[in-house]
Amino acid sequence: MSSAALTAHDHSPDHHASQRTAVFGMTIFLASEAMLFAGLIAGYIVLRLSSPAWPPSPDLPKLPILLTGINTVFLIASSFAFHAAEVAVKKGKSGVAWLFVTVLLGSLFVGVQAYEWYHMHHEGLWFNKGGAYGASFFVLTGFHGLHVLIGVLMIGWALIRQLGGAYSAQSHTYLILAGMYWHFVDVVWLFLYSVLYLI
Repeated sequence: MSSAALTAHDHSPDHHASQRTAVFGMTIFLASEAMLFAGLIAGYIVLRLSSPAWPPSPDLPKLPILLTGINTVFLIASSFAFHAAEVAVKKGKSGVAWLFVTVLLGSLFVGVQAYEWYHMHHEGLWFNKGGAYGASFFVLTGFHGLHVLIGVLMIGWALIRQLGGAYSAQSHTYLILAGMYWHFVDVVWLFLYSVLYLI
């Protein structure tokens, strides 16, 4: 297929219709994920409000607010980096460097969270230790961390494909979908960080 034919295909009604369908599907998926996270956060709030003290025992470790705050900056910065990659692709550039930065920052977030889990476990907090305090912390951060890991893999795949020039200003539906997912994960983390660590 010639480049002229490819350009015509990218601007064809079928191409735009399939892109709208894909975006609609991702929107529905993210809405279901939002309800799932909302249920988990609501359950955590109920457990916390029903406890006279949080953590319920002075022997349990406090959550590392500063370290996780720095990690939050990594995740938010990754969202800006991915947006820069999208803008670059829309302008006809590759955006590879920004995709790499996004993967790097997302991987840093996962790595720091893994270290945080190791540290909390070493301090005596785990799923089955610390009652609702421990269980809710590991469930919420673990569930979100899994989403971040999936997002890193998605963007890593986009980076690999873009090294071969897979996306252009006219055709980058996968980047749009990955961006929706990544920005959603970042916003959810802001809620989790506020509820778990700051409030």
